[in-house]
Amino acid sequence: MRSSNRVGNSDSARLRALAALALAVYLPATNAIQAQDDPSRGIPGVRQDLPFTDLLGPWVRNDTYSENPARRVEGLASGDEALRMRDIARSVASRFGTLMIRVLDDSVALLDGAGGMVILPFDGARRRLGGGVRGRVLEAGETLRIEIRASGVRQVETFQRDGEWLVRWTDLEARDLPSFQIDTVYERPDFGPDQDSWATGLPQTAIRIVPPARRYGEMLSGRIEIQTLIIDPRILEVEFLLDGRPLRRVRSRPFRTRIRLAAPPREQILAVRAYGQGEAYLGSDEFVLNQVNRPFGVRIAEMIGVEAGDDDAIRVAVSVSLPRAATLDRVEFYRSDSLVEAAHSFGEEGAPGAARTIPVEAVIQSGPSNDFIRVVAKLSDGREREDAQLLQESEHQSEIDIQLAQFQVLVTDGDGNPVSGLSPEDFEIREDGRKLPTVALHTSVDVPLVLGLAIDSSDSMLPAWSRLKYIARTFLETAVAADDRAFLVDFDHTVRLIQPLTGDGPLLSERLDNLIPMGGTALNDGLLFSLLQYGSEPGRRALVVITDGADENSRSRPEQSSEFAERLGLPIYFIELDNSRAGDSGLAAIRRNRERLQRIAEETGGRLFHLELHGDTRWWTEPIEQVFTRIQEDLRHQHVLTYYTNQPPGDPIEPEIRLTRRELTLRSAVPLPGIE
Repeated sequence: MRSSNRVGNSDSARLRALAALALAVYLPATNAIQAQDDPSRGIPGVRQDLPFTDLLGPWVRNDTYSENPARRVEGLASGDEALRMRDIARSVASRFGTLMIRVLDDSVALLDGAGGMVILPFDGARRRLGGGVRGRVLEAGETLRIEIRASGVRQVETFQRDGEWLVRWTDLEARDLPSFQIDTVYERPDFGPDQDSWATGLPQTAIRIVPPARRYGEMLSGRIEIQTLIIDPRILEVEFLLDGRPLRRVRSRPFRTRIRLAAPPREQILAVRAYGQGEAYLGSDEFVLNQVNRPFGVRIAEMIGVEAGDDDAIRVAVSVSLPRAATLDRVEFYRSDSLVEAAHSFGEEGAPGAARTIPVEAVIQSGPSNDFIRVVAKLSDGREREDAQLLQESEHQSEIDIQLAQFQVLVTDGDGNPVSGLSPEDFEIREDGRKLPTVALHTSVDVPLVLGLAIDSSDSMLPAWSRLKYIARTFLETAVAADDRAFLVDFDHTVRLIQPLTGDGPLLSERLDNLIPMGGTALNDGLLFSLLQYGSEPGRRALVVITDGADENSRSRPEQSSEFAERLGLPIYFIELDNSRAGDSGLAAIRRNRERLQRIAEETGGRLFHLELHGDTRWWTEPIEQVFTRIQEDLRHQHVLTYYTNQPPGDPIEPEIRLTRRELTLRSAVPLPGIE
């Protein structure tokens, strides 16, 4: 048996442990569960009669005490051997960030950070792991030691506790490579929702405000209901505040209340503070109600003839809608293709500030009735918007306040396939029976995607974990284009934001490697928490949820996530992995939940995919690729339809959007925040 002194104090301890990290090099994640273990078999609770019980559970690498694999192999070989050694080091660094040691019946299971799993019986018998790899348990006492053989390589992994640490030694012997050793030191992850996330170092929220129900463009006033999502289970009391003034404390779940907003409506700040036992402060959240941030736009409000000496002239009045913090640089007036006037000075209204509408006008020389007037507004950051109108079609539109409405639409053909090549003329928009012209129809190339990925990392996902990691990684690599952004949510018995919105693909992939399957399942909480991440982010939207369909630990009501999903309306795609481990009652619950997910998917314009993941994994690649293809086809065929609404600011915008081509179907039309 090996022994270790205090971690980090012995060079020999570092050398003895080096080889543990190379295990994943010869055991790819696709070999997770093979042959003698059926992945559909149940996962019992952790056995307490084992001498190495204190090794079980999740572990996270401590980089301060662990040896850097790349530095360890430097100078051990040259030429092709050096290249192979560096490949081993890179694989070690990527796979050994986390470790899970579990017991499955009479076998020990080791799960690495990339989803690769090794399952070996306690009795020491050699077992085939697939791909010419064999393994056995050498020792299962206070120290756990296993042996892996593959293609002339012998690898021995040794695990031993040193106080609060887990020390992992790996010895690697190969016929054509120098023998070497690597040590890795692990510590327990911190899953506390009130502390920094062990996976990302990001502060985690204990409570979230669920935005109150409202229609697109509507400003709220009077009495409304406020709901919350409780993430920290220790919360016993929630205080509600409006504009910094305490309103009331709620001491019972589901921690919701009714408040009265100002009339007429104005911007107000709603806040909540959460407390636990003994008035211990656990967290807070804020939400700005009636925050106006309209899209950037320009519209000709009025064109009328005026006297200007001996020449006929036209006074052209326009309205420019400015988003928050935008600076108006100039407004140019054209008659046909000729620039005839430019405005540069707009006073304080043109400087950064709240969302507002600025009137601008110019007097220009008249012309033939078939001439057109074109107005171009430019911001200081280079963005431009324009509007045009024929002289013969001019009409008086005084005191116009621009409201550009934007809807994400998905159109399918008779076979349910997404349709491309659409034009504004393919849509008809009506408000109160009046037909309104389409301003523009943007394709997915023009409008970046905001993609959410929520991953079920509960204990029940363990049999399919390597495949789940493959699903998530592959999907992100293929679905997130250059200008797109994505965020990652992880849910088990609680929920965590493991990566906020980012366009950094390698960072998203790195965050996936930090997930460890353990704990219960809070699917409803995970869905609601994911939807709250979008806020007012501009862009096309979609959410993908990977789960086995079970829910045991959600603190929110099932209806809460369903109602908010349907209200938000963005397309939700569920990838449900088969869960045949449950008994009859469990399967009945899963079927009921599946029906709910199917309803949510249909009502939001998304889809529900069900995958059975039994037996050999080789056949499984094709079905998941088909799922990816289907989702990506939907995302690539999303369009953004824009038009100017006739509704006054603050009134709800509820247009009728129809297709002019009968052979096509409007599958979804989702209102969007301002796309800049």
